Amino acid sequence: MKKLLTSLVVLFVSIVSYSQTFTTTQPDTVCFGSTTPSTYQVANIGSGTYTWTVPTCATLISGQGTNQIQVNWSACPAGLITNAISVTYASAAGCPSLPVTMNVLIYQVVPTIVALGPFCESDPCVNLVGSPAGGVWSGTGVVGNQFCPDNVTNGSNAVSTVTYTITNGGCTFTTSVVVPVFGTPVLSPIQHD
Repeated sequence: MKKLLTSLVVLFVSIVSYSQTFTTTQPDTVCFGSTTPSTYQVANIGSGTYTWTVPTCATLISGQGTNQIQVNWSACPAGLITNAISVTYASAAGCPSLPVTMNVLIYQVVPTIVALGPFCESDPCVNLVGSPAGGVWSGTGVVGNQFCPDNVTNGSNAVSTVTYTITNGGCTFTTSVVVPVFGTPVLSPIQHD
């Protein structure tokens, strides 16, 4: 019976991905810093008690004692957490299962922006360069994949916050830089005596 119970738990351990489709794919991937809870479950095999454990950086939000839990991973560092989730089952008669575990990858991409500025208002547009490639640019003065200083200021000094957003592996990460743009100085007419 114990071997059958363990086999059932191992066979049906599942995780829920972002689209709420359950899978046993290892590791589960969670976006770094995400506060969206991840849901994990095993097949309900009786009226006993399920005991779940998660690392100290994670918060088990709900479901302890049941066959399904929700976990918040937002305080966990980026990287692979081996055996991050563990569940055991004790039948109503007190017979325990062997633990079933799942690895969790806290996925992080750190986008970067190649240095910009400072600029004069009259400077030409420059190409924006970010890494990894394929992100989306936004901010005052951003036109497509270029930064155009003349779109930031109208004769006075100003700053623009330029943001680069990359979506990778179902996760979205951003970085921003502040770009100073100086207005064109205006001289008074030449005076003579």
